[in-house]
Amino acid sequence: MFLPTLKKSLAVTLMTFTFSSTACELHAGMDSMGFGFQHPLMQQHMSPKREAIIGLRIDRKREMAKDEQAAVPLRFTVPPNYEKVNVDVTTSSGLSLLSDERFKINKAMGKQDISFVALEPGTHEVVLKVYALKSNVPVTYTRKIKVVVS
Repeated sequence: MFLPTLKKSLAVTLMTFTFSSTACELHAGMDSMGFGFQHPLMQQHMSPKREAIIGLRIDRKREMAKDEQAAVPLRFTVPPNYEKVNVDVTTSSGLSLLSDERFKINKAMGKQDISFVALEPGTHEVVLKVYALKSNVPVTYTRKIKVVVS
């Protein structure tokens, strides 16, 4: 009667040792704790951090009638490592700009309306060029609004 119990105990001990040694292969590294360095969950922590960039959100397309005025909001976020942020606004010949052609962004987050009037029918463009210094290196961003005038 003692022999079957011994066989069961031996079998359970052997299975436990086999499973635990397999599990250790999956958790190699870091002093035998955690995932191995080649595991995707560890790789996500080792990839280089992405630096924040200036966030610019503006409508890509606007439809309007001739002689109609429009104000398109430019929403922006500026990370702390950017300075001297300026925006130049230009329009194609069928539009007339009502807001400033150049303005400065002096805060970390905000909204600035770009206002214009449609002078003639057709497809036109409003171009915004954002100039800034990122850690004393000049950077430029461009955004365009396609304006369809009927």
